[in-house]
Amino acid sequence: MFTTFSRRAFVLVSSGMVVMAAAALGTLPPEGLAERLGAHLGPDPALTTAAVRLPPGGSLPAPLPRPGQVSTCVQSGPTEVVTVPDETAPGGERELWVRRPPGPDSADLPVLYLLHDGDHRTAVDEEARSALDREMCRTGVEFVVAVPERVSGEPGVLTRAVVRAVEGGRERPRTLRAVGGTGDAAPAAVASPSVAQTVLWNPEGTEVTTAEATRILLVGGDVDGMAGVLSDLGMTVTTRSSDEDHATDPWGPSLPEAVDFLVSGWATTP
Repeated sequence: MFTTFSRRAFVLVSSGMVVMAAAALGTLPPEGLAERLGAHLGPDPALTTAAVRLPPGGSLPAPLPRPGQVSTCVQSGPTEVVTVPDETAPGGERELWVRRPPGPDSADLPVLYLLHDGDHRTAVDEEARSALDREMCRTGVEFVVAVPERVSGEPGVLTRAVVRAVEGGRERPRTLRAVGGTGDAAPAAVASPSVAQTVLWNPEGTEVTTAEATRILLVGGDVDGMAGVLSDLGMTVTTRSSDEDHATDPWGPSLPEAVDFLVSGWATTP
């Protein structure tokens, strides 16, 4: 059985026993943490980790991996398309496709922003949503996916207005944000501020002068050329197969590798 979290307590799990430990977590937003840890787990959840780690220095804790024991294993998350004020867009508005895991939002729930080289409304179809559910269930780490509109053929861009619309009053730390880029949106993706990880599918060109993310995964496309440029900028770069199926579709055969890459970064968040 899960024990209900108080505002200032974590549940520690060791050798099948539940032990309560008090912690000074005054800076940790409590909303949604207990609910997400306990939701949809059944009467006797089997944890695959030894402990919920206490956040050092008042930061948010890393996501707690629970393979096969998260809400997306049994329920698909809701999706919506909203229009947000954005002074960087022609006309001052930008549409935004957002999909969240079931349950309440929380500042310790990671976010993947996808800068797509096509239509934001069709970037994540029903088949892709099912694939995302399977990956979240497999890894035991759920995350929000947000795809901003490209207005009038502009390059992909992650604006502050988009981040505010997705995160609201539960702003994520840099370490729990990632950005994905496809095609010609790749340069904008690696230059997105306040993002710790980037996955680029089929990146076009090597015109990159600024890279904010510390960990970057390149899948398909001109991986060798861009990998060299990003390495010279001090980034840690990982590359994957240049097979065509991997290169063209973020939700295709490369998805498990991409999710593993992101989760490995989120799960080691200091």
